[in-house]
Amino acid sequence: MLVRSVGLFMVGLLLGLLVAVCPLSRQVPLGVLLGLGMLFAVLTLQWQRLFTTLSTAAFGAAVITVATDYFVELFALVLYVFERLKAAPAQPVCWVTWAVLGCGLRSHCSES
Repeated sequence: MLVRSVGLFMVGLLLGLLVAVCPLSRQVPLGVLLGLGMLFAVLTLQWQRLFTTLSTAAFGAAVITVATDYFVELFALVLYVFERLKAAPAQPVCWVTWAVLGCGLRSHCSES
């Protein structure tokens, strides 16, 4: 019984972390990432079907975006996100990177 709850908690935590990474800036501290992760983890325990569906759709879109980014630009978008998480000044990215991100967001919208 505990294993199912832990799995749901981790699915919700993943969804919260993915949601928290979206508005990346220097003002987004680690506490906001973990706070939103915990919030979505608890919400997933409460409403299991809805948040499991949302989490798997968001994670699938993230995987598609990273795979597309690898084949198009050799992880330019992933490196940009990593620099933003470190709160380091990130190098500006070109329009191709934003197009890859848009394709990932589009695939997320079509999955839901």
